[in-house]
Amino acid sequence: MIAAVRSYLYVVLASASFFLSYYSRLAWSVLSTYSSLHPTPYDDGVMFSLFFAAYVAVQVPSGMVSDAIGPKAVLVAALLGLAGSSALSGLAGSMPVEYVGSALMGFSAGWIYPTTVKLISGSFEGGGLAKAMGYYSLAWPLSIILLGIGLPAAAEDLGWRWGYYLIGIASAAVAAAVLALVRDVKDRAGAPPDLRVLARRDMALLSAGGFLFYFSYWAFAFYAYQYLRSTGMSGVLAGEIYSMTAVAGIASTVFTGYLIARVGLWRAFLLSIPPYGATLLGFALLRAPAWLALVALAMGFFRFMMTPSNSTLASVLGGPDRSGSVTGAANLFWQLSGVVAGAVAPLIFVPLGYGWLWALTSAAAFASLIPYAMLRGYMSRAGGRGASEPAVRAFALDPAGAAREGVPSPKV
Repeated sequence: MIAAVRSYLYVVLASASFFLSYYSRLAWSVLSTYSSLHPTPYDDGVMFSLFFAAYVAVQVPSGMVSDAIGPKAVLVAALLGLAGSSALSGLAGSMPVEYVGSALMGFSAGWIYPTTVKLISGSFEGGGLAKAMGYYSLAWPLSIILLGIGLPAAAEDLGWRWGYYLIGIASAAVAAAVLALVRDVKDRAGAPPDLRVLARRDMALLSAGGFLFYFSYWAFAFYAYQYLRSTGMSGVLAGEIYSMTAVAGIASTVFTGYLIARVGLWRAFLLSIPPYGATLLGFALLRAPAWLALVALAMGFFRFMMTPSNSTLASVLGGPDRSGSVTGAANLFWQLSGVVAGAVAPLIFVPLGYGWLWALTSAAAFASLIPYAMLRGYMSRAGGRGASEPAVRAFALDPAGAAREGVPSPKV
């Protein structure tokens, strides 16, 4: 009983950390419209790209370090770094200082996702892992809801700089909680670095599918609020509609954890990606606030089915000993899409309009189905298929060694 309570306490702390890493990366998309520094759309693109460049640069090291020494120390250091860099962004008196703050925030936040997946995968397995990932993934939609509703209000009532100060205070508080309450699981640490995870075919497919899907997501997330404001909406109404892209995700993240445990990953992907691509087209075609709100609700439900799906697949392929390394390697490419999206999106919507941007994001979402489909053999053995998971994990980590031991290769 005590071990079970501790495991779910770790889910809460991991989710709170993940919440802050995501909230911080999107904060500028709202705060830029209130900033006294008067940033241009190209300044915004630089801010987003710097955050993600620093974020992706630490993905592989973060996973390998968390595998080697355990997740606790890595997570505490990352949260304290996020607290300090958020304070710097709040104090910035010029855009060059904001650029530095954004890069440091990205560097700090980048250690959190692989480390928290490592923390959870060391406490759960099989169908329980998928369910835990569902609850953990609540952080993503909740962060968007609070971003869309709370951040405009804070910027208007307290000043835009307080948006960053509050991130810093919350990050320091969660770091203190992790330091006091988390115990590293010793048999899940000490795995030496293994760069082979970067060269496997299944990792290339997982990375490519995530890159395409998350490109579609980041381009939308970065510029949706500004698009809504450009239609003549007030900041409050635009924030409310923006937050609706995450409201239904509160239900879908938890639902997807149970769905994966019951029917497997491939069906979860099929039930999420095509409808999500269709809702992006809806943003390109509709203008009335009521319709946009309804589309935003549907978009959030299907989009947030992807977070537990991807996290579970990476955890299963890596196993408890290598989950940090596999997650970090895949997330390197998933989040690299944020660098590309932040830089490319203004080149599309400034000369052509937002409709073309939403059409491109929809096409990218549909295209992500191709590499995911090529991983179907692995997916069919994940999430609640406990008897077959060890074989998949063994083959994924060491194909040649697993073949020598007679482990059958998953059909992909």
